[in-house]
Amino acid sequence: MPFRLRILAVALVSAAMLTGSSCADNRAAPVVDCGTKISVSRTIEMSAGAPTLFDQLASGEVILTFDDGPAGKSTRAVLDTLDAHCTKATFFLQGDKVKKRRKLAAEIEARGHRIGSHSFDHANLAELPLADAIANVTRGHDTVNAAVTMPTALFRYPFLAKTQRLDAAIADLGLIEVGVDVDAQDWTGNTPDERVALVMAGLNEKGRKGVILLHDPFPKSAETADLLLTSLKEQGYAIVALR
Repeated sequence: MPFRLRILAVALVSAAMLTGSSCADNRAAPVVDCGTKISVSRTIEMSAGAPTLFDQLASGEVILTFDDGPAGKSTRAVLDTLDAHCTKATFFLQGDKVKKRRKLAAEIEARGHRIGSHSFDHANLAELPLADAIANVTRGHDTVNAAVTMPTALFRYPFLAKTQRLDAAIADLGLIEVGVDVDAQDWTGNTPDERVALVMAGLNEKGRKGVILLHDPFPKSAETADLLLTSLKEQGYAIVALR
């Protein structure tokens, strides 16, 4: 079945998997007292033509996203950290990495997180001929959808690099772009403390809300997530999940 039709055939995701109100919702989660954790306050149903996620968030609400996985031990460490905080995130997966770690992609979904695609091989799509860029996106998206039980329409540009022509083509494919409001810049090799400081400062500049960009393939990705979630909890933020 063409992936456009598979996208239209997405089944309703169980609200229990995404609300994060109880760690019992997560099949792989350890026993944790979720009453003391940040958890998830609500979910946003993703649909084409809806307002931007930023506009749908209230002050004090954030969405966690992780790019460039799945990546073995570091990704599983991030998943364990999210479990420990009783919360959920959205993972934008590369097609080439999913081919190597199909079971891990399925595990991310099974542990209650939202899945999106992130091209096949993280090429800068804005620098490719349009036909090649769309082929890359389609290959990546099909590979991701083949590894999960519920097809996704969510997509994020590698390097956040795009053009108006790409945006139009992505929309024609039935994909929903998820942008970024605050970047931890963990790809620069900065420390977890520096990453968290960047995120918290960025959120303050954005009116205490936004979509946060992190990456799960790095050795200290889980440490960063733990420090960030602790800081968000301490400063009164709420996590919003996507569906």
